[in-house]
Amino acid sequence: MTFLRFILLSALFLPAAVSATTIDVKFNQAAHSVKAEINLSPAVSLDFSIGFGNAVGLTPQNFTINAELISLTDPRIVNRLPDSLLTSLPSAFPVLISVEPDPARGFAFSGTADIELYTKTLHYTEGTPLRLFHAHGNESFQDITTMTGAGSYRVRGSGGQFSDFVVLVDLRSNLTVINEKVTQLQSFTSSVQQQLSYDAELQLTTLVQDIADAVAQSQLVQASTAVNELIRVLELDDGVLYPDVWRSSDDVINVRGRLLSISRTLRYSLRIH
Repeated sequence: MTFLRFILLSALFLPAAVSATTIDVKFNQAAHSVKAEINLSPAVSLDFSIGFGNAVGLTPQNFTINAELISLTDPRIVNRLPDSLLTSLPSAFPVLISVEPDPARGFAFSGTADIELYTKTLHYTEGTPLRLFHAHGNESFQDITTMTGAGSYRVRGSGGQFSDFVVLVDLRSNLTVINEKVTQLQSFTSSVQQQLSYDAELQLTTLVQDIADAVAQSQLVQASTAVNELIRVLELDDGVLYPDVWRSSDDVINVRGRLLSISRTLRYSLRIH
């Protein structure tokens, strides 16, 4: 028996590799928050947390967090990237995180869900292209980043709904990202304005148009001022003019939460431009 054949035959009888995946999820109902300590391999681990202004039914029976290592060419990700050439999974951190509230149970939250991901697997450097992206259902992934920082890599974002989260390397120009986020803001505003009162619709469309006009004219300081004003209005509203509830049955639109999420990540992109 040749040495090579011996190696090949021996490999058939090697024990299967033991999975290193562990996910320890802790719920803090008093603080309306949940944190997951996730170990996917000896080389890949992370902390993932979500905080809510207010949440109902935040229990292990109603709300699960899953994570997995995936292929860099996984079609679940690649087919939903904003740009298949300029956005990609980092080879050291090909992680898909899925937040899955049970649609048959009573989980709900109001306002935004504030998300933080921390990992020692990646390392922060000034000007890093690493960003936090989110996709709801089978929709395309969208940048929701509101902060990036050291330790070794920490990123924050916010959202008004759930499903999948990934960290991506985003090599698009920042101006391209800004324009895309403005388009998202305009598109979402257009889709929900009929649900609003006349006063709320007028206020929202005026503020969003101010942002779009400033960006179109490359007046980014003015755009930042307009975005801050929109965020201020939405934060003060507290669900009075703009509906702000999301529930696991996914039958209502969290208007205020979604608007805040898009506005905050747009503010981040304007700040780093």
